[in-house]
Amino acid sequence: MGLRPAPGEGSQGWGLDRELQVLASGRLCGPEERRRCRTESGAFADWACGACAERVRPEAISPWTWHLVFLYQLSRAGYPFRANDLSLETWLLMGTVRRVLEGTQRGQHGHD
Repeated sequence: MGLRPAPGEGSQGWGLDRELQVLASGRLCGPEERRRCRTESGAFADWACGACAERVRPEAISPWTWHLVFLYQLSRAGYPFRANDLSLETWLLMGTVRRVLEGTQRGQHGHD
């Protein structure tokens, strides 16, 4: 179901960059996609959803990634974060979130 770890990635899943790329590319499976899939797949809908390579179910994205995206959205909306509001690690990860989400939106798939 959803994202599966690549060989050698173990139980930690896909990693932040890949999860963010899925979100930025609009590959998240929403209610409309689920309804369409259920209509098209009929009795095989559960199997089709589990085998889908086109979309990713929201629960396949780690809670930590969702939390970072939430913080990113707050910062984009003007929330007044101060230097010590977040840990150094979280600030660094926020930089990754910004690079991936804004880079993908502009059509840039490489590194800055």
